Amino acid sequence: MLDLFLSLAATTAQVQIIAQAKSTIYLPVSTSQSSRKNCVTYTATNSTGRSVSDVSVNRRDSRGQINQSFLTTSLVAGKTVAFDVCEGYSFVNVESKQ
Repeated sequence: MLDLFLSLAATTAQVQIIAQAKSTIYLPVSTSQSSRKNCVTYTATNSTGRSVSDVSVNRRDSRGQINQSFLTTSLVAGKTVAFDVCEGYSFVNVESKQ
């Protein structure tokens, strides 16, 4: 009976480790003139020193609602990802998981 209890405790601890959530990391951005009319190009840089995943941009529409758009599954340390924000939307932030 004691063996079963110890085995169950070890299994529960393993599940808890696997289920830990990744931290949300907000990436810094810079802006430049877009080649598209009425748009601004934003460039997000992974300055964390480690790879990040699930990179997405949050934009606010003219009604004030925030919309999230997926950018890339992975971004290596020091690399960038660029995207445009066009008329009718305003930039909020770029978030990723680590």
